Amino acid sequence: MRQSDTLFSKEIADGVFRIASTTFGCCEKPGKPCRNSYLIVGSRKALLYDLALEEKELKEYAESLCRKEMVTVIGHAHIDHIYNIEQFEKILLHPADEFLLTGGAVFQPPVKNLPEIQFIEGGDTIDLGDRVLDVIHIPGHTPGSILLFDRKTQLLISGDTVARRLLLGLHGEVHSDRFCESLLTLQKYPIKAIFSAHDNCALPAGYIRFMVQNLTGRVEKEAEIKPFPFYGKALMFSVGTEDSLHYFDFAMPVTNNNEYK
Repeated sequence: MRQSDTLFSKEIADGVFRIASTTFGCCEKPGKPCRNSYLIVGSRKALLYDLALEEKELKEYAESLCRKEMVTVIGHAHIDHIYNIEQFEKILLHPADEFLLTGGAVFQPPVKNLPEIQFIEGGDTIDLGDRVLDVIHIPGHTPGSILLFDRKTQLLISGDTVARRLLLGLHGEVHSDRFCESLLTLQKYPIKAIFSAHDNCALPAGYIRFMVQNLTGRVEKEAEIKPFPFYGKALMFSVGTEDSLHYFDFAMPVTNNNEYK
């Protein structure tokens, strides 16, 4: 296996690996934010979800774990999910997030040496051999945010969409009812556990409804407008403590073109 001074992996289910960095610690309990990529290995090929680790050896490390053809899916194209993207020949991405790679955003520059981009959409499936992944598109964190549901292990890889820390509306108007409706459609999947980009711990399937309850019941009543990097100000509130699965932190920039409705 390709060695790394900081990268390590944990097989969280049959053929599903969370790849993380000791930079953020190894504790699997709820806590401070961290960064994770995920490797899902089938009989014919493997899939790497997100380039969320800064270590340049991530590609080689993931390839050494799966030892077969590997496709790379970018769950969304924010800067902290596309580290060392120039190392890859091809990536899979939702078309609504292409602008983040080619034009950048207020907090990230365009990518200079882009790999080939193959677009994937919600409703697509990815067949790895003995396992099929459902591609789920839920705009909100970014316009092209996608999640993956592994039918074999019934795990949901949720990126920054189902997460204990939610940033909404960084790139335009977001309607709360529409976002919550999209979240609730996830309940049609027989989810056993949810793994997000910035927590080492698994989230229960019930966390989806917990998010919806907080978004529909607290934003208008409890959110406060506070300073926020790059955007000036944002609506923000939090529930619980970071060491609990009942923690939820919300922020959404407030601009002339972006109001929570």
